Amino acid sequence: MASKSADVRPKITLACTECKERNYITKKNRRNNPDRVELAKFCSRCGKHTPHRETR
Repeated sequence: MASKSADVRPKITLACTECKERNYITKKNRRNNPDRVELAKFCSRCGKHTPHRETR
C-alpha cells in the first residue's frame, strides 16, 4: 500500500495571510501544483475575503 508521504493528492491546510488562522482543509494534486497553493477564501475572523496560503 502507498505511504501518505508519496500520496498524489495530499490533504493541505489553508491559513489566512492576514490573521494566520487556519480556516480550511482541502486536497491538492502534487503533479499539477508542486508549489504552495494560494486561494482567495472567506476568513470568518477577519470578516472578508483574503488570500489563504498552504501551510505545512
